[in-house]
Amino acid sequence: MNYQVLYWRPQRLSRRWLWCSLIVSLLGLALVQQWTSDAVARNADTLRQSAQKAADAMQHIGAQQIARGHRGLAAHDPQDSHLIGPSMSQVTTKMGALESKQTSVNANFAAIVTAWLIEAGVQPGDRIAIGASGSWPALNIAVYAAAETLQLRPTVVLSCGSSQYGANAPEMMWVDMERELFDAQLISFRATAVSLGGLHDRAAGMTDDSRALLLAAIGRNQVPLLATDSIHDSIIQRMELYERRGEGETYAAYINVGGGSASIGGSAGQQSFTAGLHTALPAGGAVPDCVASRMLERGVPILHVGDARGIADRYGLAIAPTEPPEVGMGSVYGGPRYRVWLVLAVMSLVWAMMVLTIAPRWWQSLWRRLPGSNDQKPTETGLPVNVQWMV
Repeated sequence: MNYQVLYWRPQRLSRRWLWCSLIVSLLGLALVQQWTSDAVARNADTLRQSAQKAADAMQHIGAQQIARGHRGLAAHDPQDSHLIGPSMSQVTTKMGALESKQTSVNANFAAIVTAWLIEAGVQPGDRIAIGASGSWPALNIAVYAAAETLQLRPTVVLSCGSSQYGANAPEMMWVDMERELFDAQLISFRATAVSLGGLHDRAAGMTDDSRALLLAAIGRNQVPLLATDSIHDSIIQRMELYERRGEGETYAAYINVGGGSASIGGSAGQQSFTAGLHTALPAGGAVPDCVASRMLERGVPILHVGDARGIADRYGLAIAPTEPPEVGMGSVYGGPRYRVWLVLAVMSLVWAMMVLTIAPRWWQSLWRRLPGSNDQKPTETGLPVNVQWMV
């Protein structure tokens, strides 16, 4: 059986007209893309203030690390921020992505967290809950800075352990960094309790020496220990603790930092909860039981602060910067916006040319209805004489 391929083409239209239509469409697209207007975020000053607080906190931790004689590896920490830990230590709980940890050392993440909190409807004086570990010290600083900027009242529950390249140096863990920031009056709150972290949130599988180092860090910073038997037990204790500290108030938001099993459900939870604001349980797929899912069931919006690389791509931040990024960088502060009137004008022009291309005889009927059309009648092509050169 033979088949014949037929290609449709508008009748009576020359290649010149088709090329002209293509060029006009491309020029219109280029004009819309290039001729944009600069828009500033509504809360740009607040966002900058938050990022500056984070920058000051990061500088303070770096100075404290230097004073303690800490020496980082340039290959791991090109910014010399002292917020990137070793690849392995006795308190390291699991593997970590170096590039993502390097990307997180950016004070502008605080502006992003602040913007998410504002989007969630959080107001100054509101009570929020925070669940974090030592895996992302720079992101912890960003969250703390956002809470300080918006004058919130946080209840913080930590996990002491850390993945690779986080706050996993036994002599300077996140509980130490938090205390340093508090003593320097860069933050006004501290953690309510801290678990050991790691497997089952109780350092399961770690050596006695490793557990001793975790307990020593918790003890020297005088943070109450959250002793748990399992992940389920940790979730229950955390929820009870948040409820007691809430004193009957409703939490305005729950912020998770990192991928703690009790807080966000570990790796499975991070697949369900993308980075950013969530006001409802993710659709499709089973969401693991965790503090975040239980908070959502109570109507509390959650902010998942993780996947630094993905957040950086979304907001135009540098990936693994080699120098400290300046405050005010990123699309969260504003950026180019399309001119609506120009978009509508170009779309109208392209639409008109498409009509001419697909239905040239439409011009003929339209032209006959116009007053005074007898002065210049349409030609055989269905187009006026003064545009006949294109067809």
